[in-house]
Amino acid sequence: MSDAPPPRKHAQTIRVTPSTAGGEEGPLRAWLTVIRGGQDLGVQAQIEVPASIGRDPASTLPLQDLGVSWEHARITPQGAGVYLLEDLGSTNGTRVGGTPLTGGRSLADGDKIFLGESVVRFSLSDAMDMDFLQEIGQLVGTDPLTGLESKRRFDDAFDYALKVGAQQTSPVAMLMMDMDGVKQINDTHGHKFGAYVIGETGRLIAKHLSAGGHACRFGGDEFSAFLPGIEKDAACAVAETIRTALEVAGFEKDGIALKPTISIGVGCYPADGEDPMALLEHADAALYRAKGDGKNCVRT
Repeated sequence: MSDAPPPRKHAQTIRVTPSTAGGEEGPLRAWLTVIRGGQDLGVQAQIEVPASIGRDPASTLPLQDLGVSWEHARITPQGAGVYLLEDLGSTNGTRVGGTPLTGGRSLADGDKIFLGESVVRFSLSDAMDMDFLQEIGQLVGTDPLTGLESKRRFDDAFDYALKVGAQQTSPVAMLMMDMDGVKQINDTHGHKFGAYVIGETGRLIAKHLSAGGHACRFGGDEFSAFLPGIEKDAACAVAETIRTALEVAGFEKDGIALKPTISIGVGCYPADGEDPMALLEHADAALYRAKGDGKNCVRT
């Protein structure tokens, strides 16, 4: 059984066909929402067919909580708005409202399911409530300017990746990135143009990260990313791909050409730091070297 972290599902709704159980206001839909769980906070899944919960990336609701089993629990629609929760022989068990689950249990709207250190809320809602839940999940988990995961979620995922790296003696690379030229864009064209290039750069970074990579806006026009299982040379290649892609991107807003670039510092666990702060400091020092060497380059 692998302990590798499942791919991050940013706080979003996993949409499937709606349930047919409902009342006079129209069909109700069954939802799972992570209301406590580090980097999983705000993640949602809709239930129509039997739904699995666990650390398996193929689960309907995959969780990164190490206290959750690979295949932890299952929720099965029974018809007429009834949903049956079952534990799948998990290591740490499943609780509903603090009561250990034995056998199956029908869920009621608002029930809280405890798995490991995570808490998942079960809810039945109509289409209006569904949209509200999706909006809440997005606000909890994403940066509104770039669409990248929030800094809080990124930090939790980074801590988790280093723990897994220690368990499996596998590397974790980190990129610290700072855009070049945003101040000039702000001064010349206004802050809405600066915000535009920051947002587009965040989306470009997400597009060019290797599989399993995470990125966030560290603040202002700075970004952070980490790459589980990636050695330093490979991480430098990813960084160079991002740098080149931005250099040739040719952004345009309101008919004005905008050409920012980016400087990137790279570090790698465990050689450059064995805890999040030490690795961040190394990558940040490498970023300062990139800035000092003329910007628009990658340094280690």
